[in-house]
Amino acid sequence: MVNKKKQPNLFLLAAVMSLGLLLTISGCGKQAMPPNQGSESATTVEVAAAAQRDIYGSTSYSGRLKASSEVEVLPKTSERIISINVKEGQRASAGQIIMTLDSNSLQASIKKAEAQVASAQASLKNNQIALEAARKTYERTQTLYEAGAVSQTDLDNAQDTYNSLQSGAAEAAVAQAEASLLEMQEQASYCTITAPVNGVIGRIDVAVGDYVTTAKTVAVISDPQQLEVKIMVGESDISKIQLNSQVDVYVNAISEDAFAGTVTSIASVLESNSDMYPVTVTIDNSEGKMKSGMYAKVLIDTSGAQSALSIPLSAVIPSNGVEVVYTVTDENKAKRVEVTTGISDETYVQILSGLKAGEKVVTKGNTLISDGSLLTTESKEGK
Repeated sequence: MVNKKKQPNLFLLAAVMSLGLLLTISGCGKQAMPPNQGSESATTVEVAAAAQRDIYGSTSYSGRLKASSEVEVLPKTSERIISINVKEGQRASAGQIIMTLDSNSLQASIKKAEAQVASAQASLKNNQIALEAARKTYERTQTLYEAGAVSQTDLDNAQDTYNSLQSGAAEAAVAQAEASLLEMQEQASYCTITAPVNGVIGRIDVAVGDYVTTAKTVAVISDPQQLEVKIMVGESDISKIQLNSQVDVYVNAISEDAFAGTVTSIASVLESNSDMYPVTVTIDNSEGKMKSGMYAKVLIDTSGAQSALSIPLSAVIPSNGVEVVYTVTDENKAKRVEVTTGISDETYVQILSGLKAGEKVVTKGNTLISDGSLLTTESKEGK
């Protein structure tokens, strides 16, 4: 018997080859997963370490700057302005003419008063001549009376005439006329308005042609080299402020840096119709940077703590009625920590509980992270 070879199953072979090809293609199409693909990205933040510091808590007050020496110029008579001799910002000396008022009507009154003085003086001179004549007549009449040549009536009449000329009425008329003249001259002098003090013309409130009265401020003169700000302090803080103590004054219109101020007066009684005490702070302005009328903020130390554990104020975030900070773990992750704070200044805040010295807290970027966030840190102190 002859044995026949088995023929391979072509359909099975084709299926096996197709499966192998499919597996090869599938394997070649896979890409290697890059390391850390899908892991959390780190947030870059600034950090600072909790440390012991002296902190002085400050209370903020506000007010307007004003020259320590500031004078309102008011005319002493009511007239129309015919000239203004200065400009705002110009320095003026005491006694310098700054404005002139119309004095024409007063000049006419002066001439009239001068005529009255001349008339009174002429009357006085005539009275003196008449007095001398009356004296001689009286003396002669008295001699005749003693000789029996005239009557008692003649003597009495001569004496009455002499006495009447000595009444002083003529002298009084001259004095009154001279006084009226001086008054008119003084009124005319008021038409020349002068600077009452040395200083700078801070403001001119009128123009040529305006009619002014004695109640109208025409200009303000000040000495801008020293300014002051008046602040109102409550009873809870007034006892903490010391005379001649140094304070920080911020004038944001000029600079973000503080100017040095000095407490120069502390009222011992309340401001009228107020429950606050007026306190005056004086600031040196010899460089002329600040202007009268600018808004100023005054920071006065009202509390303090020495060697207090503290962190930058920016690290603390209010959250649902509590204060929290984010510390940095050894794995560079954020950890949410509730803290209790004490006094603060403009930069640092005292930590009463929740942190230890040396712990790092996030000071910038803390609003972008949450508990467990991966961090990349930059030291605030190193910048």
